[in-house]
Amino acid sequence: MQKQKIIFLIVGVAVGLIAVLMLKMYLKDMDENAKKQAARALEKMRQGQTSVLVARQDIPANTLIQAGMLEAAIVPREYVQPQAASSLDNVSGMTTVAPISRGEQISLTKLSSISQVTKKYDLSSITPIGKRAVSVIAENIDDIAGLIKPGDSVDLIAIISVAIDGADGKKVMQQRIAPAFQNVTVLAVGQDTDPNPKSSGKGRKEKINQITVALSPTEANILSFLQDQGKIRVVLRSGQDAQIEDVEPITWQAVLDKIPALKPEEVHEETIDIYRGLKKEKITISK
Repeated sequence: MQKQKIIFLIVGVAVGLIAVLMLKMYLKDMDENAKKQAARALEKMRQGQTSVLVARQDIPANTLIQAGMLEAAIVPREYVQPQAASSLDNVSGMTTVAPISRGEQISLTKLSSISQVTKKYDLSSITPIGKRAVSVIAENIDDIAGLIKPGDSVDLIAIISVAIDGADGKKVMQQRIAPAFQNVTVLAVGQDTDPNPKSSGKGRKEKINQITVALSPTEANILSFLQDQGKIRVVLRSGQDAQIEDVEPITWQAVLDKIPALKPEEVHEETIDIYRGLKKEKITISK
């Protein structure tokens, strides 16, 4: 009887060891399968993605591409833009022919070699697709003509009179100043479309009376209307700043609210009452 118990015990231990061994082998097999599945999933993910160059900052048109302007990004293949550059070697020494926004993929369709760019500075070639080249005769053109060049970004400020309701209910004209368009690309200054023109050696500058900017068709119509009804001023902005600000229109009331010291002091007049019979009159006493 004792021997049978020992035999059963040995058999039980052996069966337990076999079970543990089989469980260990099963778990090992499961772990290897999981690793293989993860590796296959990772490989599939890698095959579905690729590395492209994107703009680290806003890059204006007619700008020589430099390494600091770009960075690499991993994107799904279905989101890769046509002719997207994947390395700096693809874009080295090239120049933008249209503005590139921060985070936008660097497409070779917006780049050209310097030799090609110098041959394509005619206005129609540098006007971005979907935009219109619109001339601006600015009120302050004489002040900015020597400080601005093609490829710069500007704001266009409108100075215009609008009809408002007066105190007596009648319409009165009030002058307003407000930014009409912000972050607009300059295509030409006068007749010059080259951001780096060669010196003519004549020793005198051409008189500039207008600049040309890139606007959408609707914006072009609005600008034409504003120029016909009022004046336009041009404000130069940083090429690294593409932010559109919410700026309130400026009127005399807005100026006085911002700068109370400009408000005229109220004049208090001293008067005396004069009675002519039953009629009362107020007479101002001069000082």
